[in-house]
Amino acid sequence: MSLLPQPTAHAEALRRDVARIVGDGAVSCRGDDRAFYSRDLWPKTLLWTRAGRFPHPPDCVAWPGSVAEVAEIVKLAGRMGVPVVPFGGGTSVVGGAVPLRGGITLDLKRLERVGPVDLASRCATAQAGVVGAILERKLNAAGATLGHFPPTLPSATLGGWLASRSAGHLSARYGKIEDMVLGLTVVDGEGRVFTTPGRQGGGPRLVELFVGSEGTLGVICEARLRVWPAPDARWLRGLRFPTIEAGLEALRLILRAGLRPSVARLIDPVDTLLSDAGGLGGHGKAHEGSAAPAAGALARLLRSARGEALGLLLKRPALLGRLGELGRSCACVLGFTGGAADRADLDADGEEALAIARRCGGVDKGPGPGRRWWEDKDKPSFRQSLLFEAGGWTDTMDVAATWSGLVALYEAVREAASPDVLVLTELSHATLEGAALTFTFVGAAPTLEEGERRYASAWRAAMTAAASTGATLSHHLGVGAHKQAFMDLEHGEMMRLLRALKATFDPKGILNPGKLGL
Repeated sequence: MSLLPQPTAHAEALRRDVARIVGDGAVSCRGDDRAFYSRDLWPKTLLWTRAGRFPHPPDCVAWPGSVAEVAEIVKLAGRMGVPVVPFGGGTSVVGGAVPLRGGITLDLKRLERVGPVDLASRCATAQAGVVGAILERKLNAAGATLGHFPPTLPSATLGGWLASRSAGHLSARYGKIEDMVLGLTVVDGEGRVFTTPGRQGGGPRLVELFVGSEGTLGVICEARLRVWPAPDARWLRGLRFPTIEAGLEALRLILRAGLRPSVARLIDPVDTLLSDAGGLGGHGKAHEGSAAPAAGALARLLRSARGEALGLLLKRPALLGRLGELGRSCACVLGFTGGAADRADLDADGEEALAIARRCGGVDKGPGPGRRWWEDKDKPSFRQSLLFEAGGWTDTMDVAATWSGLVALYEAVREAASPDVLVLTELSHATLEGAALTFTFVGAAPTLEEGERRYASAWRAAMTAAASTGATLSHHLGVGAHKQAFMDLEHGEMMRLLRALKATFDPKGILNPGKLGL
């Protein structure tokens, strides 16, 4: 039985028109396809799915096989006045790929060509639909790496990364995806195809207009990327710090000393303790041993994750959060990567970083935790689906601040959201100026209504608290439909300029409407 009713006459007519461009086998308005493409990994849509609701399905789904076909579909949509929603791997957690007004969902995964790779010039070309893990394998075959390893590597696409300004595990060394893009080929809202000048071009870098625009200004079809020689040597360590403040200060001093670790990740006491107990934490995967007497009790609690223990966890988040804080210590993973010829330099940089960490109270736990983190970093996690099945939900909020503001940000968000959810925190991306904090919320959803209430309450409180400290309201997960209400708060008068750009590139307003406040 189909999850959705039969398509309307309008949807069937739209499918036939699109089929003239891509062929009958590359467009569908079947109920199951429309249901699948009505959501991404935004937890709110997963709550809808669990309740059997699909409030915003597309009219049809298309799989174009070329840039020219993308352009023709956009032109068709403009003539008919229907929305076009670009879709990559469907891994957005903010509703970036959720159609809100029907129309055409444009799955770009047939645009998957990679090459050529010019390692001498440190650049490569790839189409937007290639899945991240496949892109990295093809670059590796040419002796190169993009250096971009987000948790979505096995399933997200290059276009999705670019559209949301993604960041990966090794961002402290290689930067975020916007630091890796040299130029783009884009289809705008009138179906015009154009290629941005490279970094050496005169005038403003127009590529910056589209990176992070989430398909609202144009459909990204191809990118020219900066690549690096693939590293084959690593120095990795697990550390423990007595407090989160000590860990933050150590990482700040390591970067200020001119060191550039590939990996610099720190997780808070609650996540550290739950990870030690084999529970729901484990973002850093840099854990070893038991951090506090409470660990044994938490282990027994969390190992029965589908029973009463999970219910207690979800319904008493503030209590469990306070229990987790008894551990106080924070786990950290630190690493440097390079070529085999750089082995001596990697060891020297690592020892200098360790010396700084020790001065801040850090304890060296040896290479084992760091190696385990490296081996596990690209493995997908299924905790989210288990929580939803058990009557809960989980979501992730990414914000950033300068080093001087990180402690205030951490404390404000935890205090604001804790009445509704368990809050776990990780410093996930560090730079000279500051760092991103990734907050994971775990809440109860015994019914759709109760889940949505807790979800909305926690997010409203957390985002308001983050804004009050001067933090950014998104760092690497995008804005989508979820965070767009806060765009005016962060950008102020600049939103007028963004809307003017929208009118220029997409005068009919068909590209991913209802995202980014556009």
